[in-house]
Amino acid sequence: MRTGIQWRWLVVVGAFAVWLLGGPTAHAAGARDAVPTCELGAYLSDLYDLDPAKHTFAARLQLWSVCPRKDLDPLPTASFSNANDPEKGEASLTTEGGKFRNVTRLQGTFRQDWDVRAFPFDRHRIQVVITANNDVKAFRFTPDNENSAVNRGIAPAGWRITGFRLVTAEHRYPTNFGDPTLPRGAASTYSRVLVQIDVARSDPTVFWKLTGPLYLMLIVATATFLLPSHSEELGMAERLESLQSRLALLGGGLFVVMLNLQQVTAVVTSSVGLTLIDWLHLLTLLYLLLAVVATVFSWRRTVSGHCPERAERFHHRIALVGLVAYVAVAGAMVGYAAAVG
Repeated sequence: MRTGIQWRWLVVVGAFAVWLLGGPTAHAAGARDAVPTCELGAYLSDLYDLDPAKHTFAARLQLWSVCPRKDLDPLPTASFSNANDPEKGEASLTTEGGKFRNVTRLQGTFRQDWDVRAFPFDRHRIQVVITANNDVKAFRFTPDNENSAVNRGIAPAGWRITGFRLVTAEHRYPTNFGDPTLPRGAASTYSRVLVQIDVARSDPTVFWKLTGPLYLMLIVATATFLLPSHSEELGMAERLESLQSRLALLGGGLFVVMLNLQQVTAVVTSSVGLTLIDWLHLLTLLYLLLAVVATVFSWRRTVSGHCPERAERFHHRIALVGLVAYVAVAGAMVGYAAAVG
């Protein structure tokens, strides 16, 4: 008798444990599965006007939705959250395999945050954001990656496409948009599909066009420290005049670097921080400033009557050390930018 009671208690406790651990989870999973879903796919037919300076890009896509019922079709009411005045084509509506399919064209300019600090080795993931018109409790997207693809003939100027995918996401809004079925002040969550396109720059020659003046100024500034200055034929006036000419050249070099930096900023605009090109300009400015300091130091030693031969050795030494240090630091900057992109 006692054994039978014990077995009954074990059965009751076991059933309660199963309900406690599995019941709510299974109920939540069942409720999630019960939410209507539609597949969404995309074909990227064109990509153009990639403009990091304006934080935009332009694209043309074919979008399709496959739904179990016509009233679930999300494309007529979906919003393209990062688009500027998107243009939608005529919908092509068909019923195939017991499901409802809608195919439409989307074209427009899309807003995008660009991080060009590693220019010209920067790589980006740009995306078209499609948001459903109903809360996740009433509708969810499912990405159709198997049928989504990219036009192989796309060739955006200066770029190449390295990846393409559709991913789902949920976006939470801090409002219920006046829905009387939700508590006042409650938040609402909507399903999204992100059409993600990975791109990388394909024309590294622009890097040399923008940094060429820096390296030219570097060579000229270094060469001024290698000129002979201890010849016995050179008097005090000639030596001071040589140092004065060097100061004038270095001052002109500072102006050239600053002017080139302004031109580069007009081409490569970053709202995140300093770009690789900015750092190279700052490094060159530092090199020229140190060269000015070394020239002033030499001027003072020359006026004080120090040995001209020793001054020339000093010039050669700092020119060599400065050039090696510049190349090492600049090479490390470029290597790091190329590695992290």
